[in-house]
Amino acid sequence: MNMITIIQKCLQLAPYFLGNPEQEQTEELDTKDLALLNLKRKKGAVIVALGSRDTGKTELCYRLAEFLEKPTYAISPQQKPPSWITWVKLDEIWERVKSGSTLIMDDLPSYMSNRDYNEAVVREIESLIPMVRHEPMPPDLPIGEIHLIFSSQSAAQADRYILDCDAAFLKPLGLLMGDIERPNIAKIYRQLVNPEFDGKDDLWIQKHAYFLSRQYKGLINIEKTN
Repeated sequence: MNMITIIQKCLQLAPYFLGNPEQEQTEELDTKDLALLNLKRKKGAVIVALGSRDTGKTELCYRLAEFLEKPTYAISPQQKPPSWITWVKLDEIWERVKSGSTLIMDDLPSYMSNRDYNEAVVREIESLIPMVRHEPMPPDLPIGEIHLIFSSQSAAQADRYILDCDAAFLKPLGLLMGDIERPNIAKIYRQLVNPEFDGKDDLWIQKHAYFLSRQYKGLINIEKTN
């Protein structure tokens, strides 16, 4: 596939993330679309979505899953996912989630840091994180090659393995969360994310995220799922 064909396909993908902030230029749009296409074409990836409550983080995860076009499952304690997403419990992942799918783990701290959950189950989830990019190896690791989307209010309460991510979609943190955030994440917010969101109203924040990957750094628009 030549570069012209790739760019044409990328521009066809643009409606999924109608990312067109006024300050963006044409060449930046191409870079963003190439980064999204690269994320989609990966057999497996770790994707992180960070942000305070009511910033549209969950809707962002749904939109991203829709863009990836794979069978999608979700652990979502606080919100029932759309009908096209299969809701699963934490201890059902190994038996219900299939390889070659997308798994959304929403509201991460509510269960990954909850002592009420079986610690063995949590450790199994942690063991899954480094393996999502690899082929499944039953019976010990029956799941592989999945897009794993973590959604959390802060990276401070999340397992360190999620920081080895392929892409991050960042929204404003809670007013008091910056002081407890991991130092490297707090630095990214201070230098890149906060300047884009400071002074913006709630509706604008819900419709935007800061997209961070090896190929692209910048704002992206998020449209609601169907």
